[in-house]
Amino acid sequence: MVAGSVGGRPADSELVAVPWIRWVDEREADDRLRALYRRCGGPDGIDHILKIHSLNPASLEAHYELYRHLMHGPSGLSRAEREMIAVVVSSANGCFY
Repeated sequence: MVAGSVGGRPADSELVAVPWIRWVDEREADDRLRALYRRCGGPDGIDHILKIHSLNPASLEAHYELYRHLMHGPSGLSRAEREMIAVVVSSANGCFY
């Protein structure tokens, strides 16, 4: 956690500019992208980490397939262990997970 941070986020004096990646909202998606959003999303919709691929649907599909394989494919790690690793890595990167 960054010194002076609140809830894991930097204090106002520590904020820095970050790039913004444009994505296509579900309401503006064409049929192919809308179908991918449904396939890759959960009950609450699609995660932003996947939505950033919306300008390149093939990239979205590849990212989702990699994620699905890593989290659900054959492995010596349980699903809970895989989730714990994801949480730790996200925390180390200062990323909300």
